[in-house]
Amino acid sequence: MGGITEPALRFLHYAALLGLFGWTAFRLVGLRDLDWSPHGRRNGGLLGLAITAPFLSLALMLVSIASMMGAPITALDWPMTEAMIVGTDMGWAFLVRAVLLVVGMCALALADRNKSAMLIAVVCFAGALITLGWSGHAAATEGALGMFHRLNNGVHLLAAGLWLGAIGWFLQLTVKAHRQPSSVAVSQLLSVMHRFAPLGVGLVTVVAVTGLINSHLIFGLENSAAVLVTPYGFLLAAKLILVACMLALGAHNARVSRRYASSDADPRTMLPTLRRSLSAELALAVGVTGLIAVFGMMSPMMM
Repeated sequence: MGGITEPALRFLHYAALLGLFGWTAFRLVGLRDLDWSPHGRRNGGLLGLAITAPFLSLALMLVSIASMMGAPITALDWPMTEAMIVGTDMGWAFLVRAVLLVVGMCALALADRNKSAMLIAVVCFAGALITLGWSGHAAATEGALGMFHRLNNGVHLLAAGLWLGAIGWFLQLTVKAHRQPSSVAVSQLLSVMHRFAPLGVGLVTVVAVTGLINSHLIFGLENSAAVLVTPYGFLLAAKLILVACMLALGAHNARVSRRYASSDADPRTMLPTLRRSLSAELALAVGVTGLIAVFGMMSPMMM
């Protein structure tokens, strides 16, 4: 059971931070001009996730400490835990992340009454997401190159989070347009998706480039053949396949929205296709996050 707990918590932690940043950031970036999108309505599920995130971070920190000490979590005492938190980069990352998540949670709770509070929440969740690069493979690189690795990893996570936020929003609004036709202007939704395409291409490009840089800094791209025959390499290859499938689905969605923009077809006829495609794309994103949670704990040269 101990072997399952840490990767499971890593998955939930990554998913929560990516979701919090992506959902709030895309609401500001991609939906700011739409009067029919739920800007001013409090999202209970999102607030619940924001409340849960600091506890997930704490649980993961304690489980990670127990794993490094080779002891069950029930055997941890305060001096041992304090030493690991204040004496390691991982511990300081946890402290900074916890503060940012709590501030972001409070800002999110006030977002329906104060427009600037949502921006504060986005900034806090972005900072919390970036701190994930202060531990793990990125943190193993030292000196100036290590700082570059952490920054590159942060950009990678932010671009991926915004991409996932767009998928989540478009799926929610597509489902709502299907179930409550009078509450969502389908033509506007498809227009927004069409306008998002250039930004989506940019985000995918950033994810791809920063991902390649991360891989090179972790194991060296010249060693790819040797790495791909390791368990780490198998999972990395699986991740790349899932991301490629996400790209194919994203391109399909762009074609559907472009087809509407250049025709007189009833936009509602495209909703079932978009709903299925977006659902599959989000499911693949969950799979990618799960793989990252597992192989992020592994050595690339592990045999």
